[in-house]
Amino acid sequence: MSLQHPTRRRLLGVLGLTATLIPFAPFAVADDKKEDKKAAPAGAWTKKEGQTHLEFADKGVLKVHPHGDKADLTIVCSFTTGKDGVVKVKVTDHEGDDKFKAKLTEVVPVGTEFQFKWTATDDAATLENMDGKDVDGLKSHLEGGYEKKR
Repeated sequence: MSLQHPTRRRLLGVLGLTATLIPFAPFAVADDKKEDKKAAPAGAWTKKEGQTHLEFADKGVLKVHPHGDKADLTIVCSFTTGKDGVVKVKVTDHEGDDKFKAKLTEVVPVGTEFQFKWTATDDAATLENMDGKDVDGLKSHLEGGYEKKR
């Protein structure tokens, strides 16, 4: 088979293209990882219309203060971030005054799971599309626009 044979030319073309693209493969993977890390929520946020305060504290820990960060009531959650800003949350504890914790346990018990979409820019964020079993009461507190707390 000569170099001019169509099958051989196609094969050499595919091999040449593959050899050209292989050195760039690690950069494509690195960009995907960088994008996922960028999407992870961080910092403290206060709801624009309301008193709800969110604190993405330690890695994978979300603290929800439904009545502001000065109130003695906190819903402690673990969270993971998926693609497109979807945050999956599980309530792990309640902190605060025992009287308030008892009521909170009725409304949002430990083990409650939900998810939402988190979109943030420099000083503004949006929490939307909240979904989960028996989270309607919490949904009205959380969904909406947020400002970065300074």
